[in-house]
Amino acid sequence: MKKNTSISFITGFFLYFLCVSYYNHASDIYSPLKQSIMEGNISMAVMFGLELLTVLTIITSIILVVNNIIHERFFTKRNFICFYIMGIAFYIPIFDYAIIGRMICGIDIQMDYALYLAAGSFMFILAQIFHYGYRLKEDQELTI
Repeated sequence: MKKNTSISFITGFFLYFLCVSYYNHASDIYSPLKQSIMEGNISMAVMFGLELLTVLTIITSIILVVNNIIHERFFTKRNFICFYIMGIAFYIPIFDYAIIGRMICGIDIQMDYALYLAAGSFMFILAQIFHYGYRLKEDQELTI
């Protein structure tokens, strides 16, 4: 079986871009997290910790999906579960900032809620598409 080098190149470039993007975003999250831990502000530490956990969850899920795509395993159970997890992860910052940030800590963080809602909803739609593809693939494999 011939290995598809164009998919490998594109996904490698995508992962490189993702790592660079995460590195820039991680410092924005890590610095306030470290400062709130040093000050003993547990509520702020939980808020920034949840944001860091969200970013790590999304990146891990993307890497798992891209790895399956590189190996030409498109409609697998792991892929649609990863999309569900990413959908949930995109909703976490909305509740994180609304509940912990505004109600408990009393800070007003400017955030584009519509972007997170749209991204989470899009991930749920992709999860449904991949779940449907997975069911079709399973039915096809059971057919004689």
